[in-house]
Amino acid sequence: MNKKEEAVRFELRTSLDEEGQIHCAAAHRIAERLGVQPLDVGKQANKLGIRISRCQLGLFGYSPKKGIPGYRVVKKLDNPPEAASTSVREAAENGQIPCLTLWRLAAKHGLAKRNLGNIAETLGLRITPCQLGCF
Repeated sequence: MNKKEEAVRFELRTSLDEEGQIHCAAAHRIAERLGVQPLDVGKQANKLGIRISRCQLGLFGYSPKKGIPGYRVVKKLDNPPEAASTSVREAAENGQIPCLTLWRLAAKHGLAKRNLGNIAETLGLRITPCQLGCF
């Protein structure tokens, strides 16, 4: 194991929530702080048996109680923002759109990441791949 992997593992172990999981946002902060790719953090979390929770797009990890499998908070919207919806539709290929693309579109349109997850859900798109390798 190299020094970067050791640093990622240390950061993961010291950033766990009360349920022993790492939030998506915390995993991304680790990647940024250590200058590694989010996927590298996701791989190390997997090797350590650490579950990633609270997806910033709302797709998984929102368990209300310890021991209950995480659920989604993403939802279909009645009136999604038109400009952002158009951008998501145009960026999708074969019914799929990458997580990173949705993050970039959220920044472009000044919207929360979860809003873009909701737009993708409304459009019936599958979000893949995840930057952390969760899906």
